[in-house]
Formats: sequence, C-alpha cells, structure tokens
Amino acid sequence: MTKTFTQHDLVQYLYNELPKKQRLALEEALMVDQDLAECCADLLLTQLRLEDALTQPSDRVTNAIISYSKSVSLHP
Repeated sequence: MTKTFTQHDLVQYLYNELPKKQRLALEEALMVDQDLAECCADLLLTQLRLEDALTQPSDRVTNAIISYSKSVSLHP
C-alpha cells in the first residue's frame, strides 16, 4: 500500500514534528516521488522566507528609524 502524504505532513516534517516511523516513510517517498519532493522544496523555501521576514525588518522600516533618529534632538 502506498501512503499518500499531505502538505500538513510535509510541514510537520520540515518542523521536525513527525513521529520517527512516519518521518522515515516520508523520506523514502521523497526519494521516489518527484512531485512530492518539489512540493517539499517549495514549502522549505517558504519556511526560509518566513523565518527571514520574522527576523529582519524591511529596508523601509530601517530607513524610517534612521531618519527619525536623525531628526530627534537628544539634547534640548
């Protein structure tokens, strides 16, 4: 019997939340199922972009902070 994996399974895999038996089965499926591997790669890129967005402010925000700090007098 072939196990069908869902996007939810892949997300759990990317965050190391799958039980060992299911993780091993998914890794085996990733080696033979090109569509599943591509979906996993897309989700991995999305995960990396989300993590980057959460840890780095945009250039616009950084520039606004710098501009504001230059306009504020520290000594009245």
